Amino acid sequence: MIGSVIALVLAVLLFVGLRPTTGSGSSSGPVVGVGSVAPGFTLPSLAGGTQVNLDALGKDRHHPVVLNFFASWCGPCREETPLLARTADAEQAKGSTVQFVGVDTLDPKSSAIPFVDKAGITYPVATDNGQVSSGLYGLYGDPQTFFLDAEGTVIGHVRGALNQVELRQWLHRLAGSAG
Repeated sequence: MIGSVIALVLAVLLFVGLRPTTGSGSSSGPVVGVGSVAPGFTLPSLAGGTQVNLDALGKDRHHPVVLNFFASWCGPCREETPLLARTADAEQAKGSTVQFVGVDTLDPKSSAIPFVDKAGITYPVATDNGQVSSGLYGLYGDPQTFFLDAEGTVIGHVRGALNQVELRQWLHRLAGSAG
């Protein structure tokens, strides 16, 4: 009986923590709010090799960014990540300046790499032990996506999995921010 109650409470907390929202980061939201400049970071690449530097991929090149925090063990991430991968490839094929950046959080490489491969991600993916996601961005729960304009300012944040309609709307706004 006690185990069932604990499981129910944990399920409710997980559901509330992953519910999609947009906005400027209320007291229960991220430290990085809409209208603020996204903190830059450099993290190891999940695949190895060149490190992933947010500023070098985005604002230093005056490119808008879709910054997605995810994990292979996250159910909503399993739904959202292939959509992000397909959309990033389509944006690149049409010559868009929007840069997609993934941050795999608190996930062993042995799980993360097959997940990224299966999803078809070709954009840069960093691996984070919580230093950036929790420490710098103040996040809890995955997935979470930030939309940064060409100057690195957060114009939107979505907690929870994006659907195709939402993603298209955000890409339209980002395209307008590219000048």
